[in-house]
Amino acid sequence: MKEISRLRIKFMLYNMVIVTVVIGAAFFAAVFLVKNRIMEESNSLLSRAAAEETGTLIFEVSPHVRVPYFTVLVDRDGVVFLNEGAYNSFPDQDFLERIVGMGVSGAKDTGDLEEYHLRYLRISHPFGYKIAFVDTSYEDSIGGSLLRTVILICGVIWLCFLVLSYFFSKWAVRPVEESIRMQKQFVADASHELKTPLTVIMANTELLEERCAGIGTDVDKWLHNVHQESVGMRSLVEDLLLLAKSEVLLQNRSKKGKCSLSDLVMEGILTFEPVFYQNEKNLDYEIAEDIVIKGDPEQIRQLVKIFLDNAVKYSAPRGKVLVTLERISKRKARLWVKSEGEAIPREKRKAVFRRFYRGDAARSSQSGYGLGLAIAQGIAGNHRAGIGVEYLDGMNCFYVEFKLVNEKS
Repeated sequence: MKEISRLRIKFMLYNMVIVTVVIGAAFFAAVFLVKNRIMEESNSLLSRAAAEETGTLIFEVSPHVRVPYFTVLVDRDGVVFLNEGAYNSFPDQDFLERIVGMGVSGAKDTGDLEEYHLRYLRISHPFGYKIAFVDTSYEDSIGGSLLRTVILICGVIWLCFLVLSYFFSKWAVRPVEESIRMQKQFVADASHELKTPLTVIMANTELLEERCAGIGTDVDKWLHNVHQESVGMRSLVEDLLLLAKSEVLLQNRSKKGKCSLSDLVMEGILTFEPVFYQNEKNLDYEIAEDIVIKGDPEQIRQLVKIFLDNAVKYSAPRGKVLVTLERISKRKARLWVKSEGEAIPREKRKAVFRRFYRGDAARSSQSGYGLGLAIAQGIAGNHRAGIGVEYLDGMNCFYVEFKLVNEKS
């Protein structure tokens, strides 16, 4: 059922939006806290190195260990002296003087030399400047590694929640699905049970109208009203039964096969020609031959019947109705049912396909209860066909676009 499918999609969508927000917040919080903690350690190391605090800063210096900090002194003449620490990455004195020059010329007393993976802290010294450097390669490496790891973990968690949401959505909407199924079953059963008493009421009313004709004006009027209301109720019951039957047919895709759309449309036209004649309306048609589609012939007949019945009811008095079946490309064909009449407003053209839609007095004055076009839309959807309505050249033009059968299939 489409209602249940849409409900499941909404359930999954809302659930995944919440999960995405929570995972995203946790991701950014974790990355921020870890990187902030590493930066605090680096800055603390810089401060302690610049202050010449005694004791091991991070680990004991040895020839086999790359110590992640060092300090230099720069006199007023620009001569650089390595003060303390060990840093095995710079190859010579020129490299040392180059990075020290960047530290001295920096606009701020602290900053990063991203090209060399270093962070510096510059303080004034009686003989010039003292600059402490700390290596940030470990910080940059762990930051990138942390980012990739957290993204991977968050992605896996997100996918797990998506799978769980899919199964939980089915479980969550099961009571709603059962309720809708029972409601539709009740409508079908009630409609079926009402047909018999309505048929009896109509038959008896017709007999009474014949037997009691001429007794009195009031009696004739009352019997006529009973008969008219019985006819309206029977029409509604038949529409409800048709809707219930159509929903069952729409769920059954096993009857689809190759069928001639040209023949099915022509069959519908021949059936409705007497109806148009009785209603004093003109019916013309232009049907292309050999239009073959894959579909259910019974459903296609029903769709054509709905369009033609709609044209009979809502076209202008003595108006013209034109049925056209044409190829619009190598892969598509379009069925038009055009009828002269008052234009359907643009904002209401989608609404006419809703169930029980009665948008204006003109439509409400006709027989029917607004189920036909809703059924037609369901049939079109079952055949993956586009359906709609336009207003062209003074005519309301309902159309359906079908995909043609591949000749090789």
